[in-house]
Amino acid sequence: MQVAWLVWGMIAAASAVGIAVLVRTRWLQSRTLEKCVALSVGIHVVLAAVCALVGGFSPASWGTRDDGPMAMTVVMCTEPEADATPADAAEVAEPSADVAADAATEPSPPPALVPIAQAEPADLVPLLDVAADAEPAASEKATQPPVAAPPAPQPKVPEVYADRTESRRAAAAAERGGSVETEQAVQAALAWLAAAQAADGRWNAARHGAGRARQVEGQHHASVGAQSDHGVTGLALLAFLGAGSTHRTGDHAQQVESGLRFLLSRQRADGSLAGDAEFFAALYCHGMATLALAECTALTADDSLRPALDRAVRHTLAMQHPLTGGWRYAAGDRGDTSQLGWQVMVLASARQAGMGGLEPAEARARTFLQSVSSGQAGGLAAYRAGERPSMAMTAEALVCRMFLGMPVDHPAAAEALAMIGGSLPDRARPNAYAWYYATLASFHAGGPQWERWNASLQAALLPLQRRDAGSLAGSWDPDPVWGMHGGRVYATALAAMTLEVYYRYLPMHRQPGRLAQAP
Repeated sequence: MQVAWLVWGMIAAASAVGIAVLVRTRWLQSRTLEKCVALSVGIHVVLAAVCALVGGFSPASWGTRDDGPMAMTVVMCTEPEADATPADAAEVAEPSADVAADAATEPSPPPALVPIAQAEPADLVPLLDVAADAEPAASEKATQPPVAAPPAPQPKVPEVYADRTESRRAAAAAERGGSVETEQAVQAALAWLAAAQAADGRWNAARHGAGRARQVEGQHHASVGAQSDHGVTGLALLAFLGAGSTHRTGDHAQQVESGLRFLLSRQRADGSLAGDAEFFAALYCHGMATLALAECTALTADDSLRPALDRAVRHTLAMQHPLTGGWRYAAGDRGDTSQLGWQVMVLASARQAGMGGLEPAEARARTFLQSVSSGQAGGLAAYRAGERPSMAMTAEALVCRMFLGMPVDHPAAAEALAMIGGSLPDRARPNAYAWYYATLASFHAGGPQWERWNASLQAALLPLQRRDAGSLAGSWDPDPVWGMHGGRVYATALAAMTLEVYYRYLPMHRQPGRLAQAP
């Protein structure tokens, strides 16, 4: 038996070392899911064999008799006899002094909370409205004088979002590089998105071409996106919110309300808004949906949204790596820059909605950005630490740095903008993801780089919009880089958000305190 112990101990140690070596190398960089399954099966076989040697193949309790003494304590509660005297009944009803003292020292259990996510869709009608006061009884109506209902208070929109309002949107677009053509393109895109919404409030990703795999930048990505309804629903809502509509006001209030109803009714107990998304798309979908929920809460100050937003942001925080500060696919993953962008935007929008306690997560995100940075000023960024920088990841990292407090005149920003300026939009090579983040980075930095980028963007993006008559009019075809994963809803919503940049945010180079020393 001792020999068997020694043999199996050596096997277990060798297996642990082998697994550690495989994880540290690039063996898991391709066909990750299949290899992880194979590793898991192998580990469980080894563990099962070790357990069988240690404890035998049958539990010790099998085949034994349940002989022996047994003690049982029975607590009985009796009710007073029907013919008991009032004094007797009072004696039964009143607890003893000792029992009462014990009960006084024990805290009462909290009331049960029913999350919004567990409510049925029918229970959410009317969605997110403040409940009206109860109507007085019929006997009271005649005696109560009529009271005029006070006007509903208008929520104070955070200044960073204030240019989305109807009174400021056109002027902001004209001042910052927008045009009649860009606004017409946005309105056509929103009209297509409104028509593409399903009856239950979602945007169906697979129905609009999501979930087709291809190889990007030398990496093979599984065919994900077909189940990303929550993600593309979040993007569609962000497009409507960016043009000033909420679930309470705007030309597309009904679409926003239905989309929010869908997301909130399917929020999981752990706060996730990923829905049925595949493993590799789940946290992306959660981030996009949570970002829409956070923006809507900030724009309307609707307190009924806050419990769901709080749960969603807590899920985002739980998925962050505690040491590297990154996010990827699962809790404990070291992180990648592409995933980081959506989660940092969630934190920034949650802060605008009034949430606090986000500083530790923001500090960890800065740590991750340092790990993927390169260049003389640290302005370039790679997808993961140790890899080559790219324009898309550099643009996304710059947006994250600025949202995390880096001033727009920092040397790292200038280095990043130089790389972005060397890859201006080209109609022949569309990349909606890279163009979106590069547009945000250039817009917030301002200056000549923004003017050059904006002119190239409009020349490349506007002609790609479908203008033919038919059901696709106003949409964008998915680009060959990442668009085939998200489909037409992804492509159209992201293009609309890109063209809303003139008023979607207050430019950071115009925000007080942004031209200062780096934090």
